[in-house]
Amino acid sequence: MLLSSLFKGAPDLEIQQLSIDSRHSMKDAIFFCLDGIKYDGHDYIKEAIDNGAKVIIYSKDQKLKYKAIYIKVNNVNNTLTRVASIFYNDPNSGIDKYLCIGNYGRSSVTSFINDYLNSVSSCGYIGILGIRYNGLELNSSFATLNILDNLKMLDTMKKAGVKACTFEADAASLNLQKLDSISPDCVIYTCTNRNSSEFQTNDYYNYLRRYLYTLENETKVLFNCDDESFNELKDSVDNIISYGTSTIADFQIRDVSISVNGIAYKLLHDGHSYNVRSKVQGMVNVYNLTAAIVALALQGYDIEDVIEHMKDIPYVEGVMERSDSEFNIIVDCAYDLNSIEEILRYGAYVRHKNKLIGIISINYSDDDKRLEKIIDLCNKYLDIAILTENESQDSQVMDILERCDRYEKKTRFLYMPMRSQAIENAIEIMNRNDTILIIGKGNEKFLSMGLGREFYYGDRHYAVKFISKRRREENEII
Repeated sequence: MLLSSLFKGAPDLEIQQLSIDSRHSMKDAIFFCLDGIKYDGHDYIKEAIDNGAKVIIYSKDQKLKYKAIYIKVNNVNNTLTRVASIFYNDPNSGIDKYLCIGNYGRSSVTSFINDYLNSVSSCGYIGILGIRYNGLELNSSFATLNILDNLKMLDTMKKAGVKACTFEADAASLNLQKLDSISPDCVIYTCTNRNSSEFQTNDYYNYLRRYLYTLENETKVLFNCDDESFNELKDSVDNIISYGTSTIADFQIRDVSISVNGIAYKLLHDGHSYNVRSKVQGMVNVYNLTAAIVALALQGYDIEDVIEHMKDIPYVEGVMERSDSEFNIIVDCAYDLNSIEEILRYGAYVRHKNKLIGIISINYSDDDKRLEKIIDLCNKYLDIAILTENESQDSQVMDILERCDRYEKKTRFLYMPMRSQAIENAIEIMNRNDTILIIGKGNEKFLSMGLGREFYYGDRHYAVKFISKRRREENEII
């Protein structure tokens, strides 16, 4: 593509690529000097030119001492979005885009949307789990792609016949304008968790307001009106569509029933009542499933068809995931105390008169306040608590577990440093109708040990393995 087709009055120079990373080879490239939190692209102009850049787009006054074509603009981010959209054939057009934000629930909502859309056409995904489309799974170095890579990937997906794409992003990524090149058709805010590291380390709501102010009027913005974010952010957008149990919700959740077999409830909208059933677990998934249903309905999909599909929607890996259809074993990646208590409360609700066994992760970095709260939660909800490793050095695992001895205990506590052994022990001692909650890792494939990571097959893997072992042993006895 000619530079003159991207910038009025520029020479007819052939441009082969766009770049924001000066470290890479960039033959006949335009280099954009983005100004980030840690790095300023203006400091790397020489490196970019040495690596092949022919054109420099900048906004701060510079001594133009290296040979290149320099184009000064008011806002490099905005210019990059405009140029990249032209260079990559307007990738925003002709593809539906769903953006999911919030402290938690993002992966579940995007997973539910993806599963439905892939049943009727083809849907891609870009987020914390990597990049996925048409059966391909690509790893990404970052949970959220940058301005340029988002457009490049959309262009790639469109050429592969993908008709829609879901994105998930945290508030910091939105504040860094990583998603500004994407024009979403629907933005979904899930839930707020004030104890999450994301909420505590960022100027959270201000980051979100900045992004919401930039949205085009036709973008549909969907909020859980039961969540505090609704009141915090509703003035940032003109036309919010709400869902929740509140009577003010546009899509109202009623008559919720939760069991180990899944969830069931009524969804009321515009004088219609819809019966929703699914095998996914817990109240959190009532909200997540509703968000996905409403988002798809807003994009023109038949709501009854969507609801029918959700009956057999698969579990999201490591998020309130039931590991077996016979044994009540739930795997979840919860780490913060609010999320842990939500899962324990769910377990206590569905266990009836049977035992509730919890495998709880303890970190060497846990302070006394957190340890005391964990013990309190175990005493409140569990019959048996098995404390085990999450992210600690081998030599430190028992030290941290033994620190728990200082607190008063009503529940039966077991200390088992090896996580896989803790899962095996829980399955050995459970009765058929007991419930096990395995909390802390989900399906993460590693344990952080000291300065490095140790491979780990994931909690679900070990749950399935030891359930199979127990079945074999029971059949041998019979």
